[in-house]
Amino acid sequence: MITLKKTLTDIKNDLPSNGAFFKIFLKNYFYSPAFRVLLNHRIGKYFYFSSFFLFRQIGLYYKVKLITRRNCDISYKSQIGAHVNFPHPLGIVIGDGVVIKDNVKIWQQVTLGSHGRNAETLSYPVIETNVKIFTGAKIIGNVSIGANAVIGANAVVNISVPADSVAVGIPCKIINKK
Repeated sequence: MITLKKTLTDIKNDLPSNGAFFKIFLKNYFYSPAFRVLLNHRIGKYFYFSSFFLFRQIGLYYKVKLITRRNCDISYKSQIGAHVNFPHPLGIVIGDGVVIKDNVKIWQQVTLGSHGRNAETLSYPVIETNVKIFTGAKIIGNVSIGANAVIGANAVVNISVPADSVAVGIPCKIINKK
């Protein structure tokens, strides 16, 4: 159950924590497309899972606006943690069962989704804390991206990436950070 209190807490966590809340909110609302993407997603998700028919339609409206204005398709069934940042929020696709933990940065044209094979159960990636996913990366299937990992630009990740490592290439190769 998604409550209004949890939704407001998530929105507050998406903002930088320095200064007066209302001033920071207005500044980010008008000048930060990354904040607007998360704001639209969180408000739309709240409405979409409401038991009231009209609210569900408002949730679908927010989804359409997110797709048409930002070219982002973020499923309401995904779980997005606190302090997730989209530095350039264009073309981001996040599938149904994706779990994104706290303090993750995701650049433009990133896809997080299932493998898409017919006759197999859909399975989605889990992104741990403090992960950076650079431009054009594709993370597909039942994989786990460990804490503090980095996914390189245009990498295709179809295997789990351990914590504190870097994944680059097509298909990805794991490089130790140290």
